Amino acid sequence: MEDARDLKACPVDFDHESEAHVAAWPGEFREMRGTCPVAWTEKHGGFWVATRYKDIVAMAQDDATFSSFKTFDPHSGDVSGGITIPATPIPRGLPVEADRPDWDIFRKYLNRRFAPKAAEARRAGVRRYADSLLNRVIETGEMDLVNDFTGPVPAMTTMELMGLPLDEWRQFADPLHEMVFTPKESPDFPHVIAGVQWIFQRCVETFRERRSQPPRDDLLSYFAHEQIDGRPLTEDEMLSFCNNIITGGVDTTTALTTHALVYLDENAADRRRLMDDPTLLPIAREEFVRYFTPIHGLARNVSRDVEMGGAKMEKGDRVYLAWAAANRDPEVFDAPEDVDIARFPNRHIAFGAGMHRCIGSFMARVMFEEMMQVVFARIPDYRVDPARARRYTSVGTINGWIDMPTRFTPGPRIETGLVL
Repeated sequence: MEDARDLKACPVDFDHESEAHVAAWPGEFREMRGTCPVAWTEKHGGFWVATRYKDIVAMAQDDATFSSFKTFDPHSGDVSGGITIPATPIPRGLPVEADRPDWDIFRKYLNRRFAPKAAEARRAGVRRYADSLLNRVIETGEMDLVNDFTGPVPAMTTMELMGLPLDEWRQFADPLHEMVFTPKESPDFPHVIAGVQWIFQRCVETFRERRSQPPRDDLLSYFAHEQIDGRPLTEDEMLSFCNNIITGGVDTTTALTTHALVYLDENAADRRRLMDDPTLLPIAREEFVRYFTPIHGLARNVSRDVEMGGAKMEKGDRVYLAWAAANRDPEVFDAPEDVDIARFPNRHIAFGAGMHRCIGSFMARVMFEEMMQVVFARIPDYRVDPARARRYTSVGTINGWIDMPTRFTPGPRIETGLVL
């Protein structure tokens, strides 16, 4: 067993929210993983950074010691804890920002709505949105991959799932996109949060409407009518469920699909291989999830004094679990810095580990597959222009692209029964 270091030992100059981290993160994590796998940074009030696979899995699985609990006062704006560093001033997400025993109740309440069978039932709808959105641009031969396609498809799918009006998809997609790429300490962040608050207000309005209507097959109706632990769901709990589902599910899939399409544009052999053999797509999907790890990292709150990875942590400390670093750990993955679209098995933890593993992972997989299939079928010669694109200015929570200019041979619209 390695000797324990002094408290707050192994200091690093590390800021996951900085623009410098956007381009340098693979090297930063590689160095930290090799020299100080649990390091301390003074940024954002001070927090630990875990970069080694085995340490991150151990912490994620020890939910009693490494808590996700968050408090937020909507009147004062005071916020503490939760899964982001700095803490995000919006309602806590449920069930991810709850601890046991509450977590068990909340997760059980949602599970069947996000099971593999439920995700598969939405596959045709995802395909319809993808084709309908491509109809808007396919005759022009150009689009912004993110804002015209990979962003709106998950947004519209999530709106349908929630029961929100589809004609507001632009107002729904854009604020969520801005929230994840804007650093939380940016002077623009309060304006961005105001746009997200509009989404939550629409959830409140629709939830109240659903309570006076017969049950429908959408989540807001489910929240309005289905009891939890023998009682009605409160409005605050409803908002917290919406926060987790909406903010956790929309831009992550956007980032994953955009990264994959950019990679395939730059690697023609893999692109051809996937187009020729669609059965390889689910395996390649897991490799893209591992390599690009859209959810870059999430936080935990240390609930007791503990030693982990040679670091002495104190109760009240915060720790950042760098999923992206774990997914390139050479102790777990052969040639971790390379994409192998046939990699199998693939023990990535891009959807998390332990009890807080992403509840929407099956839905994300369906959305990714359908978007990729639509691109392969209708604009197979697409070309992206990363030189003119903009990366997120902060990848600390989600690693993605703000936009991505894209060209292709113009093609015909197809009938979808939906005009956007």
